[in-house]
Amino acid sequence: MNSVSNKAPYPGNGRSSEWADPAPTTFVPTAVQLERARSLRRFNLWAVYVPLGVVVTAVLALLIYLLIIAIWPPYEDTRIFLSGIADIILILFMLPVVLIFGLLLVGIIGGGIYWRKSREESTAPALQKQYGRLRLLLWKVDQKLSGLYRQIDQLMPKVAGPVIRYNAFQAYANTWLDHLKRQFKRHEAE
Repeated sequence: MNSVSNKAPYPGNGRSSEWADPAPTTFVPTAVQLERARSLRRFNLWAVYVPLGVVVTAVLALLIYLLIIAIWPPYEDTRIFLSGIADIILILFMLPVVLIFGLLLVGIIGGGIYWRKSREESTAPALQKQYGRLRLLLWKVDQKLSGLYRQIDQLMPKVAGPVIRYNAFQAYANTWLDHLKRQFKRHEAE
């Protein structure tokens, strides 16, 4: 008789009693990967760290030199020279800030003008509700550019025609002169 045992085949943790955790495998890089790592380290050393170190050292040396001659100027004109360098550095550091805020101001003014014009147009509010202001603005820019492209397409053949005729005439004249030169050289050789 087969009797069913109330012993579970697996203990409460869901694993067999003979279950063993697999040994953790450690990753071993291949020789190619190790060589790539060494070449990357070598590249970073010579192409990034050394040039960066040289530039930083040169800038620090220049700043220390400028500080020393600012504190103990060898000549009276040195202070004027340092004042000029300080002005140049100040201008160079302020240019990006001025450009960013200038562009921001132009953007705000342009946005205000666009908003006011879009409010004045009678058909615009219905279209704006349906498509949005940005899409309408981009469509207007697209229409202007398409008109410009059509004008360029009409103008270019008018401009290119005389240039092509001039180059053809110049090539004809050069060929004709070369032919004449060869004729004279042939008669002189005889």
